[in-house]
Amino acid sequence: MMQLMRYLLPLAVAAMLVTSAAADDDAAKALSDAQSLARIGEYEAALERHEWYHANALRIDQAQYGVRLSFALSAWKKLGEKYPPALAALTALRDQGTQTILAGKATPELFHDVVSINRTLAEADQSVKLFKTLDEKQPDFSKRCFRYMQDALIDAGEVDLFTRYSGDSVAYLQSKIKAHQQLMALIQKGPGPPQSQQHFENKLVTLTLTLSEHAAAKGDPNLAAHLKHMTAEIIADPRLTE
Repeated sequence: MMQLMRYLLPLAVAAMLVTSAAADDDAAKALSDAQSLARIGEYEAALERHEWYHANALRIDQAQYGVRLSFALSAWKKLGEKYPPALAALTALRDQGTQTILAGKATPELFHDVVSINRTLAEADQSVKLFKTLDEKQPDFSKRCFRYMQDALIDAGEVDLFTRYSGDSVAYLQSKIKAHQQLMALIQKGPGPPQSQQHFENKLVTLTLTLSEHAAAKGDPNLAAHLKHMTAEIIADPRLTE
């Protein structure tokens, strides 16, 4: 039986790859194939499908944008934990993108790719370092990329740099509160777990406290209090009333 399985498994893998090659207009299938190949230990083939998906998914289906930079990268990293060449390939992709950005030949979308890979690799500090370089040497481009750096800058404590790009704190927080309310409406309609709501509420409160503390440090206690009050109107969190 074991001899038969050793014979049939390569045939099954080959059939999967042939099917994948014939379905190269199906980005979602390429990602599914990568995961299936990883599960049966065909790591090299799985890496090839991950690389193909990352390079071609948006050409085929723009709706893959979010999946490509979240779930797909996480799956690629998981493969890398079992198959070091996959991790090396993901890191090399990040490094190549970084060099293209520093050379002034990139789009904001490539910057988003690099930031997303850094997040997946738990190396967000590399994104902050890169953004600081762009802030100094390519300020116009850094303005176009700021939207992809907001969380990383806040998490890194780079509030001065953050507020230089975010502009008026009240207007910025208003936009975030509006987006949060829209997100909560979707979560409450869907089957998502309560933890999702708690996560996003905590994220907004943390942002509010950071902006409030920055305003206070800059000598504007009234603004600091107003920012906390804005969020306290929709989220009951004791940190906003301290």
